[in-house]
Amino acid sequence: MSLLESDTTGQGQQIVLFSANSSLQTGLLAKLIGDELKLDCSVHRELKSVPGNTSVLLIDCNGQDLENLSKYVREIQDSFESVTAALLNAEYESEQESLLEWPCVSGLFYVDTEQEQLIRGLKCLLDGDFWVPRRLLHTFLDKNRKAPSNIKRPNVKLTKREKQILKLIKDGATNADISEALSVSEHTVKSHLYNVYKKIGVRNRLEASNWVRDMDDLED
Repeated sequence: MSLLESDTTGQGQQIVLFSANSSLQTGLLAKLIGDELKLDCSVHRELKSVPGNTSVLLIDCNGQDLENLSKYVREIQDSFESVTAALLNAEYESEQESLLEWPCVSGLFYVDTEQEQLIRGLKCLLDGDFWVPRRLLHTFLDKNRKAPSNIKRPNVKLTKREKQILKLIKDGATNADISEALSVSEHTVKSHLYNVYKKIGVRNRLEASNWVRDMDDLED
């Protein structure tokens, strides 16, 4: 089994580093991530070879233009129901940052991200949180922040479980917190989140939290 194209045989969480132009350096990075986080981290050159139960999928931006990266993200969005994707080796103040608008993309690491920051960010992503540079977070808040609205949202048919999850998200719960509170697996939580995001028309956790706050009530 090669370092660059290893199969996932362990149980539990796993990270995949997707790199269309993978090299020895890419393989060494995957090994470092696996050793630091004590989980399986493999490199794949094609998205079709990525296991469906991948926890975090890192998309290597190195040598890729926005058109290719957008194609990859679209394929991930359509093919993986509950995977958390993140951009790796992204360039500062580039159009690559706009890919964070996709619901499946929850993190971004710049090309000069230090090892310690990378590992911290991956831990957050594995816990169901976001990892976004502070500058981009401020930009997002300035763009999307608005005064509370009393306009009622259209009726959306949510299951009891989906309502429970939305309430927990509003309280700041991570996927791990929700999993423990509801006695379900994190994979199940991610599947519910994917479905509820589509139902209420939001793209991410922050928008879902705002959606719940704008509701007058969320009956069980």
